[in-house]
Amino acid sequence: MTTPRITALIDTYNYGRFIEEAIESVLAQDFPAEQIEILVVDDGSTDDTAERVRKYGERVRFYTKPNGGQASTLTFGFERARGEIVALLDGDDYWLPGKVRRVVEEFAKQPQLGMVYHDFFYKRENAAPPLPTSGLAGLSGFLRDDPKKLLSYDIPLCAALAFRRTVLQRLLPIPLSLIVQADAHLGGCIIFVAPILYVAEPLTVHRVHSANEWNWAGNSPAGATIFEGDAAARARLERRVQTTRAIGAGVRDWLVKNGFDVGRPELRAFLAQWKIQSRAGEFALEPPGRLRFFRHLIEQLRYQGTRLTLRHRMVNYANAFGALVVGYENVHRLDELRLALKRAAHSSLGRS
Repeated sequence: MTTPRITALIDTYNYGRFIEEAIESVLAQDFPAEQIEILVVDDGSTDDTAERVRKYGERVRFYTKPNGGQASTLTFGFERARGEIVALLDGDDYWLPGKVRRVVEEFAKQPQLGMVYHDFFYKRENAAPPLPTSGLAGLSGFLRDDPKKLLSYDIPLCAALAFRRTVLQRLLPIPLSLIVQADAHLGGCIIFVAPILYVAEPLTVHRVHSANEWNWAGNSPAGATIFEGDAAARARLERRVQTTRAIGAGVRDWLVKNGFDVGRPELRAFLAQWKIQSRAGEFALEPPGRLRFFRHLIEQLRYQGTRLTLRHRMVNYANAFGALVVGYENVHRLDELRLALKRAAHSSLGRS
């Protein structure tokens, strides 16, 4: 049996209405069909996913398993993937033309690469083109050897990730507690074992819809209450907080297991990102007192400082101290006040 160059691993759960477009986007790639393996793993869907996938026959290797979450689904798929490269695709997203060829070419150019990732489009339900891109500031190289890059690294989306399978094995096992966002464990660990490459071209479309397992709504600004009494939205945010903690704990445990000194300043700062993100979600669920929120903002600035200009650092410090006066729920008013003063200054200069 010929070993395929690349495995398209599609993980899915109750995405029957989207799964065919995901599969079709792989079948339509301008790459030899015999060199692409399409592997769909269904995490115990209760909709018509199985019926929709089985119609593809031998063109798709299809497995269904008891529901256990994304970590168990990806692990199941990795154990069965045969490609030299494993590219991930959520069942509700789809690839754009040229994705496979570009990814394979990049891996071929640099045999040492462990991961190739790329920009992507966001597609909200019923949204009309043009679609917005992610705005991801991707990085390339061996990030663990460059503290500034390490602390500026944003872990990319699942459907934008492709791994060399021999390197991927070194990142396992994925903590089974990651019911969602299991790919973040892979993206968080890969940078410590191999160089990565970022492709600025959008090669995937990521859907944002009401049934997303990882909902955008969790990305709320400080001072905002995202659920407004909506029990479902609150449950999503609670899951997001728990998952974010679990990602950080899993990456830390992997680093310790693999002999990395997590007490080093750059690794402490790298791991702090998940604590900061989870705390922001906690605050949206239960607003903090002024002092606790001030400490959070200072710690966040300490982590993010390497990616901010001097001006932005000064603004963030001003917000942190201002939060001691106005509190969490009114901190956004500091930016409003600053903009109002700026407009007034410009208006005054214009009249002079």
